[in-house]
Amino acid sequence: MRTMRSQLLLGLLSGTLACTLVAGGAIYFKVLEESNELFDYQLRQMATTLPTTQAGLPARREHGDPEEEVVIQVWDRSGRLGYISTTAHVLPAAARPGYATLTGNDDTWRVYLAERGGDRVQVAQSVSAREELAARLALRSLLPFLAMLPILGVLIYAVVGRGLTPLTRLAQALGRRSPSDLQPLAERDQPPELRPVVAAMDDLLLRLDHALHSQRAFVADAAHELRSPLTALQLQLQLAERATDDVQRAAAFTKLHQRLDRAIHLVQQLLTAARQEGDAGEAAPAPVDLLELARACIGERYDQASARGIDLGIVETEADLDGPCLSGNADGLRILVGNLLDNALRYTAPGGRVDVTMTQTDREITLQVADDGIGIAPAERERVFDRFYRGAGHAEWGSGLGLSIVRSVANAHRATVTLDDGPAGRGLMVTVRFPRR
Repeated sequence: MRTMRSQLLLGLLSGTLACTLVAGGAIYFKVLEESNELFDYQLRQMATTLPTTQAGLPARREHGDPEEEVVIQVWDRSGRLGYISTTAHVLPAAARPGYATLTGNDDTWRVYLAERGGDRVQVAQSVSAREELAARLALRSLLPFLAMLPILGVLIYAVVGRGLTPLTRLAQALGRRSPSDLQPLAERDQPPELRPVVAAMDDLLLRLDHALHSQRAFVADAAHELRSPLTALQLQLQLAERATDDVQRAAAFTKLHQRLDRAIHLVQQLLTAARQEGDAGEAAPAPVDLLELARACIGERYDQASARGIDLGIVETEADLDGPCLSGNADGLRILVGNLLDNALRYTAPGGRVDVTMTQTDREITLQVADDGIGIAPAERERVFDRFYRGAGHAEWGSGLGLSIVRSVANAHRATVTLDDGPAGRGLMVTVRFPRR
C-alpha cells in the first residue's frame, strides 16, 4: 500500500502536469489564432502591394519550402498564368477576391486573391506551416514549466513530509504509551486538521478506560462472589464424606446438589453479564416479534412453574402486538425476558401468579412482568440494579445479577426499567418501556 506522502506527491505532480498540458493546448490554439490573423494580414498586404510586372516580382524558384515561403501567382486579363513564385506548388485561383482555403499538392492552403487593373494576384501560405509554427511557440512556452517539474516534485515531497510531522509525532506518542496509560491526548497542541482525529481517539481512550475499569471491578466482584459458593461446596463435600449412615449421606448429597446448582447458576449469570457489558452480543438491529419471544420464554419455564403450582402466562392483550413490532437484538431481549421470569418465579410462593403483559402506543412498546411474591422494598428498588446486590431478609438464593443484566440489555435498546408494587399492592411489577422504531 502506498504511503500518504507518495500518494500526495503523485497526485500533485500528476495534477500539475495535467494543468501544464491543458495550458499548453490553450497556448497552442491562442498562438494559432493570433498567427492566423497576422499571416492573413501579411497575405493581403502582399497581394495588394506587389507589382504585377515581371520586373518587380521576385525571382522564380524551382523548389520551394512551404514552411518558409509563400506562393505568389499572377493571372493576366485573359486568365493566363503569367507568373508563379515557385514551380513546386501550382494552385488554382480562388473563386472570388478575398480570403479562401484551397486544397492542392497534398496540403491545405490559405490564400488571398486581389484584382488589380484586370490582373489577378493570389498569395498563398501552407496551413500546416502555420500550425507547426504555433506548436513550436507553444512548446517553447511550456519548456520552462516542464523543466521545473523535478524541482517541484522535490519541494512537494519536502513540504508534505513537514506537513505529516504532527501525525508522526502523534503515532510515536501513542507507541510510547503503556497499556494502562489511557489518559487523553493533548488536543490543543495538534493542528486543526488532526484535532477531530485526536478527539475521536480521546473518546475511544475514555471508553476503553471505562471498559477496563468495569472489567477489573467485574472480575474482582466475580471472584468474591464465587468464593462463597465454592467454599460452601467444599464444606458440604466434607460433610458428605463424614456421614456415618445412608440417611446422613443422602441429605448431604442433596445439599451438595443444591449448592452446585447455585454455583452453576451464578457462573451462567456471570457469563451473561460479561457478554452484555462487553458488548460481545451486540448485533445489527433486526425486527423482533416480542410477543412470540415472550411465549417461547414462558414455554421454557412452564414445567418449573407447574411444579410449584404457579400460574404463569400472558395477559390477553397480544392482539395489538402480532408480528415483529420491535427493532433490536433478539438474543439480548430473550435474556431480558428470561431473567425477569426467573426472578418472578424464584420469589413467588407456591400457588402464586406471574403475569406477562405487553401493550403498545404510538410512542412506545411496554413489557410488564408482575408477580404476587415478596416484592422489593421501595428503598431498595434502585440498588437492586447493582451487580451482586441482594436485599436483606430473602430466603431464596440468587446471584444478584438478574436485574443488573436486565438494565444492561434495556440500555442497549434505549429502554427504561422501573419497579413498582404488584397487583393489589403485593409482589413486584417490572415495567420495561421500549421506544418505537
